[in-house]
Amino acid sequence: MRLFGWLATLACCLSGPVLGSSYVLKSGDLLRIEVMEDASLNRNALVLPDGTIAFPMVGQVRAAGLTLGQLRDGLTAELAPQFSQRPSLHVAVASLAKRKAARVVTAAPSAEKLITVFGMGELVKPGRVQVRPGTSLMQFLAQAGGTTSYAAMKRVQVRRTADASGQVTTYRVNVAKLMRGSGQSFPLAAGDVVIVPERKLFE
Repeated sequence: MRLFGWLATLACCLSGPVLGSSYVLKSGDLLRIEVMEDASLNRNALVLPDGTIAFPMVGQVRAAGLTLGQLRDGLTAELAPQFSQRPSLHVAVASLAKRKAARVVTAAPSAEKLITVFGMGELVKPGRVQVRPGTSLMQFLAQAGGTTSYAAMKRVQVRRTADASGQVTTYRVNVAKLMRGSGQSFPLAAGDVVIVPERKLFE
């Protein structure tokens, strides 16, 4: 089973950009991280605008400015106390950050301008998503392919950065309540980061 998992990982990496361990990461890069000893930790991780990624058992760690090799070694060191022996990690770039020129959208002159929202965590398709202004959190989750079976729907976070001060405000939203038709809709703003955490045991 482990061999099959690593073959699947290899196929995924070959379909993405081929980069060496010396590639320097930047905000917007989408990473694929695999832990050979625990497949439940395998996931995609987006390098956020602040240069960090989130990973189970580790939390927020800096990625931008590091090489793939440096990030792999750092994550390995952080995870090591959780395993009986030093874990084996594979870190690859699933997709590169889009350049500003790539944001140009061909549309009719009257078309509404889109905004960028970032999604990470237990989403089927984490990463950068272009949405219309006023898009709700529920609508965004649908555009991101929905959530995985491990998603903690009662503890979804939305991080918003103020344009003037740069101060980050974190909102906690009970999406499970919204799905039942109760609670108020949560509209997203440009640059919001939506984080869907992993469920805890018995949650």
